[in-house]
Amino acid sequence: MSVIGIVCEFNPFHNGHKYLIDSVKKDGDIIVAVMSGNFVQRGEPALFPKEYRIKSALECGADIVLELPFIYATASAEIFAEVAVTILDAFGCEKIAFGAENADIEAVKTTANILSNDVFSASVAKKLKTGISYPAARQAAFLEYGVNFDISAPNNILGVEYVKAINKMKSEIIPVAVKRLGAGYNDMEATDGFASASYLRKLIFENCDFSEFVPSTVGKIYADALKNGSYVSFEKYNTAMLSVLRQNVYSDLSHIANMAEGLENRIKSAVKKNITVQAIYDTAKTKRFTHSRIRRTVLAACFGITAEDLKISVPYCRLTGFRTEKNDELGLLASKCKIPFAVRSSDIKNIGSFDVDRVFEFENKSTDFYNLILHNSQISASEMTFSPIKMK
Repeated sequence: MSVIGIVCEFNPFHNGHKYLIDSVKKDGDIIVAVMSGNFVQRGEPALFPKEYRIKSALECGADIVLELPFIYATASAEIFAEVAVTILDAFGCEKIAFGAENADIEAVKTTANILSNDVFSASVAKKLKTGISYPAARQAAFLEYGVNFDISAPNNILGVEYVKAINKMKSEIIPVAVKRLGAGYNDMEATDGFASASYLRKLIFENCDFSEFVPSTVGKIYADALKNGSYVSFEKYNTAMLSVLRQNVYSDLSHIANMAEGLENRIKSAVKKNITVQAIYDTAKTKRFTHSRIRRTVLAACFGITAEDLKISVPYCRLTGFRTEKNDELGLLASKCKIPFAVRSSDIKNIGSFDVDRVFEFENKSTDFYNLILHNSQISASEMTFSPIKMK
């Protein structure tokens, strides 16, 4: 038996995710998914609440689902990956599997070593001074090493970050890369039954049939979510975000996570001048500050996530779902977990530390906010009564 970790958002779950799980899971293996909650690394809310996405994971091969806390799930790729690997390592995973545009694991490892090198960082800094964007500077510096690997491809980026995290922690987790099939990360066309999450969200927004691109059981789960109004209204999200940002814009934002010199004033000016969140992103963007950086920074400003908050080492491992036939294996892994293991919110509260309380406070705030922006808004404080989802 192998315990295999997968880092995921499942926003939403699709055939490509099922392919990844099926590619690495053999009889007797345990698949442990570390999944973002109600917000994702793009700096935006997930389309469906975490409950529906957890159910989808459990229906399609995941045995145990753990939560990637909100402040880390919406951070940079480096922090996102490092915290996810920390949780998997603490929980006893022997491998981490991920999809990649380039599944040559040796190339992934080589790239991770290059990107961790101080000489590489210095080269990127030098190229930034020429006025090009950070991604362009990074790519230009990497090309000098002559390695055949695309560090601009989204899944490649995360794969490299997982390996960097493994190296930094000196973890014994073995990385396993699986070739991504069909449509690319942001492709707006489907290929051979595989569609990107971006394209799936577009189909759902436009009330189009998406059934061929998701496993049948997942299609039923998401159909229920749509019927119940348990999906994000981006009109509500826009209003809620602007309401908070317009209040926060008069405060000092220099301590906010992802903030940099010049960015604070750009964001404040963009908030004052625009009436949509997308317009704020577009107005604040420059060659130096990408859309993704802006989205994450604006979200951090909305919730008050500081640079110091992101320095908190992940303080707990929280169970959010499991298959009941794996209850014995779950109990064994939980008993050996290297960080406090939590099943209920009371378990988190009973740990009794400032860092734990701080991280969970953001979890509560983000869920309360998320519940408000659903098509059928939900009550607050639901995070305090959340119980892991069980599936037979």
